[in-house]
Formats: sequence, C-alpha cells, structure tokens
Amino acid sequence: MDAESRIAADGLATGNVTWMIREAVAGEAADIRRLQARSWRVTYPNDEWGVSRQWVEQLTDSWLTAQALAESADFMAAVLAAPDTFYRVAEVDGRIAGFVHAVKHDSREAELLGLYLDPPAFGIGVGAELMSAAVDWIGPLPARLEVAPYNQRAIRFYHRYGFSEVPGSERPCNVQPWVEPSRRPDAVNGLALNWNAIPAIEMRRQPTG
Repeated sequence: MDAESRIAADGLATGNVTWMIREAVAGEAADIRRLQARSWRVTYPNDEWGVSRQWVEQLTDSWLTAQALAESADFMAAVLAAPDTFYRVAEVDGRIAGFVHAVKHDSREAELLGLYLDPPAFGIGVGAELMSAAVDWIGPLPARLEVAPYNQRAIRFYHRYGFSEVPGSERPCNVQPWVEPSRRPDAVNGLALNWNAIPAIEMRRQPTG
C-alpha cells in the first residue's frame, strides 16, 4: 500500500486532531470553493501591495452565488476527469480543511496550481501532508508555482520542498476596469474578475533524482 492509500485508510493523528488525505469528488466543489474563499480573505488583503480587503471580499462573495457554485461543480468534474491531474483534499475531523491541485504538462514539467487551507487548519501539519502528497506525485519532474510576494509564510513553506524564487518573475497587481459589461450577473461592478489581480512571483524546483 502506498503512502497516500495508507493515509486515506488509517488517517493520521496529531494530538486530538485526526485527518486524512484523499481524492476529491465533484460533489464537494461547493465546500471546496467556500474553503478557498475563507483562505483568500485571510491570506491576500494587503494595502501596501494594492490588494484591499474590500476587493478580496467582493471577489470571493462572487464565487459563492448559486450560479457560481454550480459552475464550480462543472469545473471540478472536468478537472477530476482530466489526465495528468492531481487533486486531493484534506479532511480534518471529518470536514474538508484543505486541498491541493497540480498538473503535469506533457510529462515535461509540473505546475502546482493551488494549495489552500481553511484558516482553522493553519499550523497543524495539514499543508505539509498535502504538499508531500503532491511532491510524491510530481516525482523527479521540474515544477513551478506562483505565490504572492508578500506571503512570506507560503514562500518559506515552499522553500522546504526545493522551490526557489525566479529572479525577475514579479507580476504586479493588475486590477483593470471592465472594458465591456460582464455577462455574469454576479460579477463585481468595476473590477476584472481574474487571477491576475493578485501580485505574484514565480518559484521553481529543479528536476530531482
């Protein structure tokens, strides 16, 4: 039995907290999206970098309408069916408390697309278990990810897994007004709903083995 199966079968206990890492299912998309919204609200507001709390709250609220959650379920089903895709969730005391999403590009490079924890799960080791599972799946391939430059906690975390900042990779905050009215009724007025609104730097891990 491999490490992931063993964790899924037996769970893993730390003190009075028990968790397991397992495959996600499409029916959990709404819970995962709500978790991601809570994580964004804690992680990303930073006035010094031009990311206001109001903007983060408006954006994440737009994820949680009935229409947006239905779209998330469709998206999750497509992601889970895609080849060369790794998507796992962490359960803590029976509730989803984190997830990790990674892909392999033509078996030449891997990309970590997201690793988020519910804020109450910060600091108890769940993130390390999710990241270790992803790194095991990536294997010796080179890998990359993006992280907010002011999220020093995450940057230190990724250093532990062999990732280093790429010089000159900084992407500034880029919140642009809409050029045309959005077709989505739940869009935030006047703000472009895209991932490029969060400043980022790239981190890379060289091939291993």
